[in-house]
Amino acid sequence: MTELTVILTAHNRADLVEEMLASLAEQEWDGDWDIVLVDNDSTDATPEILERWADKMPVPTHVVTATEHHNLCYSRAAGVAASDGDAIAFLDDDDMIAPGYVAAIADALRDHPFVGPSHDHTLLNDEVSASYRGGFQTTELGTAFGVEMVSGGGFSCRRQLWDDLGGQRAEIGYGAEDIDFALRAADRGARPGFVPDAVYHVRLRTGARTSFRQGRQFGAARAMIHALHGQATGSRPESVGRVLRRWAGLALRLPNLRHEGPRLVWLWQLGRQIGQLQGSLTHRTWYP
Repeated sequence: MTELTVILTAHNRADLVEEMLASLAEQEWDGDWDIVLVDNDSTDATPEILERWADKMPVPTHVVTATEHHNLCYSRAAGVAASDGDAIAFLDDDDMIAPGYVAAIADALRDHPFVGPSHDHTLLNDEVSASYRGGFQTTELGTAFGVEMVSGGGFSCRRQLWDDLGGQRAEIGYGAEDIDFALRAADRGARPGFVPDAVYHVRLRTGARTSFRQGRQFGAARAMIHALHGQATGSRPESVGRVLRRWAGLALRLPNLRHEGPRLVWLWQLGRQIGQLQGSLTHRTWYP
């Protein structure tokens, strides 16, 4: 069994995945580690790119396919099933990692059951977008539903915790699988660690439609989390008055959305509000 397996999952990212692969190929660590590259049912040149880069990696690397579903949690589980690492570090296909990232994550996992890196939003995004949208998990871990959590980008954990919890649940959907994992881990007394020396360069979503869709997915997923865990965590939805004020705030900001950064933030927040309403209806809960 190796001490660490780095798992990169990719779906139709021929345009961007090589930046992550190049940053991974430059990593060094004196421990025993390997790499698994997962093609999640791509229809572009992503599979060929993964195969080509597998030969350039500094440690043993193999490519696996996960074609049954197009789903992040499913593809991550396929990567774990193909590995024997005592710890697991996940990477996304459109981001990058800084030099020393793998070493810092691997060392931190010796002391913590799961960990998160420091997110940087400046390298891969324009200045305006980074200033308006890039604040999460930069200097500390965030919280959700009353517990510390590790955001999906750069999520890493010990294999034992992953196996005990059954991994990240595909049915939760994109946008809350990390929250669900943190809540279930907290039930077992497992708390995450923050790794400031591991810098993970996040690429923010671009385009109006993409920003709105991501916000809606996040909102719907959080409503599901509230339906599953809300009572146990003691979380309470906001009052009707506060929800109405939030909608009013979105309306009042409409005339000031000339710049792309604020406009994409607004669309993401609008999507999240709509997603929470949709999720509340779907899961018969109240999380507006």
